[in-house]
Amino acid sequence: MNPKISVIMSVYNCEKYVREAVLSIINQSFKDFEFIIINDGSTDKSREIIENIKDERIKLINNKNKGLTKSLNEAIVLSKGEFIARMDADDFSLNDRFEKQINFLDSNPGISMCGAWADFIDANGNYLKNYKRPVTDKEIIKELLFHNPFIHSTVMIRKEVFDKVGLYNESFRFAQDYELWTRIIPKFKTANLPEVLLKYRVLKESITKSKNFKVRLLGIKIRFLGFWRIISR
Repeated sequence: MNPKISVIMSVYNCEKYVREAVLSIINQSFKDFEFIIINDGSTDKSREIIENIKDERIKLINNKNKGLTKSLNEAIVLSKGEFIARMDADDFSLNDRFEKQINFLDSNPGISMCGAWADFIDANGNYLKNYKRPVTDKEIIKELLFHNPFIHSTVMIRKEVFDKVGLYNESFRFAQDYELWTRIIPKFKTANLPEVLLKYRVLKESITKSKNFKVRLLGIKIRFLGFWRIISR
């Protein structure tokens, strides 16, 4: 029997945080899931740490380094669940995240993807700020034109959505989630749960990347794509 949820996570040199991230999934109150972890060519102890966590739901795949986008696509292709849930190797999902998202999606069959709010934390786990995203479908459509309306590692998506819009675009090394939303949001109703279900770790590397000119230019391109796809639907 196939699991209700396929959790997908890519890991690259995340030995400091990956155990906490994995355990936050393993200890979810909702138990019916598989956990597909792509070890994307890590050269630190990430693989060893994951292998030492014994749970039959974990499916660890060790690859040469391909990058996040290709790793996520590989995990989706391998997945067997009705829903795809994202997780990042340096974040922490609250214990009831899956339970609340599944209850919401099962109760709202017209919603094809839902995310949630998050608390931002620093490298040491200290609270930085609460990060809220728009909640309703109408608010999300408007936000798409200016900012990314979802926190990537909070989303849960009906797998059938990928059959309609395709996988992550592998020409995008960064902001692959934002580009995917520009294909999902014009065609499907989406939502964010108005509560914190994740601790999102803000690292110096992430801040540096976000200030990179090429990344900012990419954001402008994606917002234009979002606008064009919304008016063309």
